[in-house]
Amino acid sequence: MTYIIIGAVALVGVLLCFCLAVASFSSDNFYEKLEENRQRRNSYGISTLDYVRAINNQFFDGRLKLARCEQYQDHYSTGVVALSAETMSSDSLASLATVSHELGHAKQDAEGDKLKKHWRRKKAGRICGLFFMPVVLCGIVLSVLYLLEILPQTAVLIAGLALLGLGVLIFIFAVYLKYKEIQIEKEASKYAMEYLRELLTPQECKSCEEFLNSARLTYWAVLFKTLLSWTFLTGKDKMFR
Repeated sequence: MTYIIIGAVALVGVLLCFCLAVASFSSDNFYEKLEENRQRRNSYGISTLDYVRAINNQFFDGRLKLARCEQYQDHYSTGVVALSAETMSSDSLASLATVSHELGHAKQDAEGDKLKKHWRRKKAGRICGLFFMPVVLCGIVLSVLYLLEILPQTAVLIAGLALLGLGVLIFIFAVYLKYKEIQIEKEASKYAMEYLRELLTPQECKSCEEFLNSARLTYWAVLFKTLLSWTFLTGKDKMFR
């Protein structure tokens, strides 16, 4: 039992270091690409707002509605592309890539129910996320109480291990959700590049693609930061946002 505990602690330590490294790299890489593309203006000279209107008319028959949102909260919901004032007024590659990605989600929504299924999974995930830390902490406490012989009953150990197992299942579900979300985001970015290639130069398209790829990696960073928030080594975030 002692060797099992030592091995488990070592495994947790390795996993901790890996998760912190991924989270740190993903975030730093994204903000580096974001700043780079904010400084680059598109060679066509079109504003982001005019670009969205053009894509809307050409590919969606003008059905999409535009709405305003807070800065850094650009998103797509059913039939609505919500953009911040900063994004709308910009002609940077970062803004064009961002709105193209949201238009990619609009295309997903128009082609089937894949996006709506994803939204439903996220709602279920948020509920599971509420139980993750309580379940894991209870499992650890019960297991420690058994090992210290404070509560030496076998039932206590079984309950502790069961709760830890449930925590593992929630973790696996979170990873599954993030995997599915990354697939959704990857496809939206693919559609985004199809729109952008109609307008931008090959070099500009390459910059936009790198930016979108870096943004997609941050979804893993969000997961790792949340799972490690109890260590106070990362900022708190939402696991199932």
